[in-house]
Amino acid sequence: LKPAQVMVLSRKRAGLLPLQQELRILGIPAQIGEKTALIDCCEVQDITALLDVLVSPQHDLSLARVLRSPLFGVTDAALVQLALAQRRLSQPWYDLLQTDVSEPIDELRAADAHSLQGVAVQLARWRLWLNSLPPHDALQALYDDGDVLARFAAAAPASQRDAVLANLRALLAVALQIDGGRYTTPYALVRALRAGGILAPATVSADAVRLLTIHGAKGLEAEVVLLLDTDTPPRNAESMAVLLDWPGEAAVPQRFVFLVSEKNPPVCCVKTLEAEKIARQREELNALYVALTRSRKTLVMSSIEAHRSAPDSWWQRLHELAAEWPAPTAPASTSAPAELSDEVFDFLSLPPAVVLLPAAARPAADSAASRTGQAMHRLLEWGALSALHVQAITREFRLDAAQAQTALSGAQRILAGEGAWAWDPAVVNWQGNEVELAYQGQSMRLDRLVRRCDAGHEGHWWVLDYKSNAAPQDLPELRQQMQLYRDAVQAVYPGQAVRAAFLTAQGRLLEVD
Repeated sequence: LKPAQVMVLSRKRAGLLPLQQELRILGIPAQIGEKTALIDCCEVQDITALLDVLVSPQHDLSLARVLRSPLFGVTDAALVQLALAQRRLSQPWYDLLQTDVSEPIDELRAADAHSLQGVAVQLARWRLWLNSLPPHDALQALYDDGDVLARFAAAAPASQRDAVLANLRALLAVALQIDGGRYTTPYALVRALRAGGILAPATVSADAVRLLTIHGAKGLEAEVVLLLDTDTPPRNAESMAVLLDWPGEAAVPQRFVFLVSEKNPPVCCVKTLEAEKIARQREELNALYVALTRSRKTLVMSSIEAHRSAPDSWWQRLHELAAEWPAPTAPASTSAPAELSDEVFDFLSLPPAVVLLPAAARPAADSAASRTGQAMHRLLEWGALSALHVQAITREFRLDAAQAQTALSGAQRILAGEGAWAWDPAVVNWQGNEVELAYQGQSMRLDRLVRRCDAGHEGHWWVLDYKSNAAPQDLPELRQQMQLYRDAVQAVYPGQAVRAAFLTAQGRLLEVD
């Protein structure tokens, strides 16, 4: 069977967590399909332990978890030596790690003091950041410095990698949500995480065993359904409870009783309590019906040997109708699954950055030349050159009369020059100004994008860029930028002709080869 063909159901969600961990050890993808608290995720617990020890360095148990986590991967033998040193010297582990490597403690010498010294330096640096930066900023710096995402992704099986990374990124988001990210403290962040109530992001795996509560499995099916803990004794009589008698047809409750103990109810509540118990039994059978009908082919019942008799349990009801599952045999090899031992994992690398014009070759953003060029772009974006539009660019870009005239003249020459066809409805059947695209991780804005429809050029796309410079094609940086624009449009329209050209303020159309 494929993992996705198996569904595991439990009355309570707590019963699913140990099974998920055991399946992970076996290399079998498993996913709890309902809402999961962020703090229940082991990678989040690792980072929380790190924050805890950076805030309170005397917390040895938190530091032990951090050292053993994918952040550092310290061996068990080194941890044992660190514990022995702590027992002899009565110092917190954090202080022992800060010991000068030139005079290592005897126990740490056996545990590779130089390796632990590197850990100590990194922890000290992170602690300084956490004490001087807002929690989110410190956590982001810590992620970058420790290559946290890469380390945890490399340690996680492929089936869990997306969920692990999503949870770690969600932890960053939580640091911004608590008190607006500005007024919280590292200790308050740790307390908020451990208090629970913050949910992990939902991740869906198409090839994983689904672990669900019976209530959460309504409407779902699987080839094989395994029911956990089916021989549960009836729950104990409640105490300090509320008993409500409100028939569905009644406008108001008939009784509302604060019941001290169900074992010794007052006489006036005996019949109401019996009706409540009958309703509970009916709900129990309804839940069993839901569980049984989730299976398309095979239903497996599992139970823990009950500490007291449960004659009406699901196990007792169905035991005579089922065959016992054969006991599993010990595996021939105890080596790690191939998925964990043989798989090579590579992170996606960023594309090379596009080198734009150096500052010396590009006008300053607020210079007169820059503002005049922007004004020309704005007129061409509007496609209108009236006196009102000239007044508008004069105000917007803080131009004097001569600069406004320069912008207007450049726009007029472009609209009447060699590229005038780009505004002719008889030539183009699609046009867009200031077209935004994302390509290879970069955001870009095209001055004008058109598609020609005239004879001989049907379906040809043209990327047009306005330039005040008379010879932009002579600058390698601008040619490279235009080639990138063309590649971005080509990625949107594969198989179609895409061309790129400069439209200069002198009225020229200069195509980029």
